[in-house]
Amino acid sequence: MIAKIVVLLFYFLSLLLSLFGFAGGVVIFITSLVYGYFHHFESFTPTILIILFLLALVCEFIEFFSGTVGAKKFNASKQAVYGSVIGLFSGFFLAIFTLQFYLIFLGLVLGVIAGELIAGRNDFSTISKSVVGVFLGKLGGIVLKSTITFLMVIIGIWRLFF
Repeated sequence: MIAKIVVLLFYFLSLLLSLFGFAGGVVIFITSLVYGYFHHFESFTPTILIILFLLALVCEFIEFFSGTVGAKKFNASKQAVYGSVIGLFSGFFLAIFTLQFYLIFLGLVLGVIAGELIAGRNDFSTISKSVVGVFLGKLGGIVLKSTITFLMVIIGIWRLFF
């Protein structure tokens, strides 16, 4: 019973992580995998673990590219969209090595600004519109990712207790 309580605590921690833009779905998958391993995969069968793994991948994919999609929806230039992808990857790698996760968002925003400047769109309103698109896209990605993470928690609770 204590193991189930620990799993529940990790699940709710994962929901909090997702709401702040971190990898909550991955934590749910790893928690479920560890629990399944120590309980001989009775509650968490390989099929359920594959489903949780795929949902965790979808969560990370959504969050990773949502800012770029937001920039595109707000009519950012092609260079700004490319800049957002380059900034996203740069910020991601810097964040991993420094454990300063705000660098992901900062890289995304700086990439959009650099892309707009390269495209010759240097007026403040155009650049700010693209940055707002990145911010809203990122926010939408976090909401969608948190929704999927919540679904993963429901699946996990169902497998633990029913």
